[in-house]
Amino acid sequence: MQRHIGRLILVGVAAAAIALPAIAGAKAPKKPASHSMTGCLAKGETADTYKLTDVTGTGPKTVELVEIAAGVDLAAHVGHKVTITGTTMKAAEAAKAEGTTATKETTEHHMHVDAVKMVSATCP
Repeated sequence: MQRHIGRLILVGVAAAAIALPAIAGAKAPKKPASHSMTGCLAKGETADTYKLTDVTGTGPKTVELVEIAAGVDLAAHVGHKVTITGTTMKAAEAAKAEGTTATKETTEHHMHVDAVKMVSATCP
């Protein structure tokens, strides 16, 4: 009986030793890089949705803001010039969050919002 237990322990240790390099070599999913965009905050087409318009710099001139982080109050900044910090969302992710089709979302730029900073109380 002790021999069987010893063999089971030996087999378990060997299996763990074989699996360890595979587990250690597995890469964690790559997290999208955070970035900021500045523009005028406006209400979106549906309730509790927002968009950033007249975005400065290169890139899209309008950004749909999807999935607002807890504690970020965009409603207080509608009509203000703001800087939004967050990550870009893929069309499929945005479609799932908005309950639409990915085809519709491919023509738009979407951001997950982590923070908002007011630049000006008015928009140009």
